[in-house]
Amino acid sequence: MKKKVLIITYYWPPSGGPGVQRVLNFAKYLPKYGWEPVILTVRKGEYPAKDPSLEKEIPSHLKVYKTKTFEPFSIFKLVSGKKKDDAIGTYILSEKSPNLVTRLSKWIRLNLFIPDARVGWKRYAVREGKKIIRSENIDLILTSSPPHSLQLIGQALARKTGKPWIADYRDPWKEVVYNQNLKRSARAERKDRRLEHDALNAADGIVSISKDILQLLESKREKPRNGCLVFNGYDNRPAPLPRNDCPVITYTGVLSVTRIPTPLLPALRELREENIRFRLKFIGNTCPELRQLVEENGLTADTEYISYLPHDESIRHINSSDALLLVIDNVPNNKGILTGKLFEYIGAQRSILAIGNTEGEARHIIDECQCGEMVDYNDTEGAKRILRKLHEAWQRQTPAYSFSNSSRYSREATTGELAHFMNHVLSRHTK
Repeated sequence: MKKKVLIITYYWPPSGGPGVQRVLNFAKYLPKYGWEPVILTVRKGEYPAKDPSLEKEIPSHLKVYKTKTFEPFSIFKLVSGKKKDDAIGTYILSEKSPNLVTRLSKWIRLNLFIPDARVGWKRYAVREGKKIIRSENIDLILTSSPPHSLQLIGQALARKTGKPWIADYRDPWKEVVYNQNLKRSARAERKDRRLEHDALNAADGIVSISKDILQLLESKREKPRNGCLVFNGYDNRPAPLPRNDCPVITYTGVLSVTRIPTPLLPALRELREENIRFRLKFIGNTCPELRQLVEENGLTADTEYISYLPHDESIRHINSSDALLLVIDNVPNNKGILTGKLFEYIGAQRSILAIGNTEGEARHIIDECQCGEMVDYNDTEGAKRILRKLHEAWQRQTPAYSFSNSSRYSREATTGELAHFMNHVLSRHTK
């Protein structure tokens, strides 16, 4: 008889993005390891992006419960002049705005909605969660964040029901990239820090996507216990190499100001002067600063911008590319940043040109899988060296790298690591 886990997630199809794909694949593969998942999510969420194509990946037998929620974003859209159906981007708080009303609404969001704007879901989720735990005979609770207000839901349900609770962190709480350098009041900072501390110390188990983030979270616990590292993983399969008229380098996902591929653009400009040409393709929302740098380097004619695409279409563009661009956010505490796209790139077996902290975990995984190379944020010469290698491989119609040691990063394998940890937490709880 399978054990049952209640997975609480804000992001669920038709939401798009890496967060929903992580939880969706947990739900897909956990039954292979003796666990039956039950999902609790919102009925109508405010998502940075929507991807209805992911709905067809939901297992047919999976039970999904949905509740209403309270979202402050409807008020924000009203005062900022946005349309009702406009998506609110992940980096909205860090975007500069000359509008006084918009700046005021952001201040209210930062200082009154703590830890984040999804905290209004808590009372609905806790009420429904108690019913589900009782009616479905749930054995364990799993919350996946951000938004980190979901950890408050898990904490409350564990306290009220006595069930063991595992908190999955795709990003750190206080140090999450898009909240860095944002000014909160001293009172709001204290409250946010206290909520993080209490949630971390109440959890029966901590899961995260990288060693660095896991160590950071464990360092904040009063009685550190072994957490569990569960990588995002890949679920896609490689396709034959394309035959493009020149090498195509593709980036997928949000490209904010902290992700601008600074050394790549002048490297491409200098190589073009040697008649070595590439085409760039950016799929997803891009910041104005990127477009300006592309224009300044004379690359506009060789650059294509495509707005957010459904996941299956994004994979199609990845497979039709010769190489893939990965940029780790140029912010403090970035050694543990492991974006979901890194693993999808690995699964596609396309050469990876990465820009980031060369001492970070992404660099180590790229080296381990022999799937590409990483250069520092200012290493234009290093970028040129990799580009030459990619161009030569394109001319030979052969892979530029050998690709190996990647099977441990399949989503089926990473879900197996999670299931093993769930068994451990449950058995420890019942002793």
